[in-house]
Amino acid sequence: MSKYSKQFKLKVVKEFLKSGGLKRVGHLFEISHSDVRKWTLAYQAHGHSGLNPSYQRHSPEFKVQVLRYMAVHQISARPAAAHFSIGSMTTILQWQKLYNEGGITALANQPVGRPPMPHFNIKALLKKPVSELTPAEMRRRLEYAEAEAAYLKKLEALAQSKAVKENKPK
Repeated sequence: MSKYSKQFKLKVVKEFLKSGGLKRVGHLFEISHSDVRKWTLAYQAHGHSGLNPSYQRHSPEFKVQVLRYMAVHQISARPAAAHFSIGSMTTILQWQKLYNEGGITALANQPVGRPPMPHFNIKALLKKPVSELTPAEMRRRLEYAEAEAAYLKKLEALAQSKAVKENKPK
């Protein structure tokens, strides 16, 4: 969710367009003057839709297109971000750094978060005869049996402590 509502951004932009002064408007609304500039550029480039928050992943080809547009038109990252509806100019600066270091392959989208855990079917492993298990499967089956035994011991200890508490005179 965006930190500021679309209505608030529009109010800031209209105040700036009416009276000018990035720092004055930023101080008036208690926000950074760079936000005033960013929202104004986005509004001028795309109208009301430029103030909508956009969370999207871009293809490496799109990233190169943005970088080429900047080079051809001799513009900085801030107006390019406004022109292409990219949330932050630092995103483009990061693309530029990656492209300079490793070309278009460095711009490929990286997976976000932890890699998924491998799916392991314990039921099938428990049905398999011990003589047919590989060493890795045998280890996994042993780990499962140890975990199951520890769980049952803990459950039994909890049941006993609950029984003791119930039998205490009050």
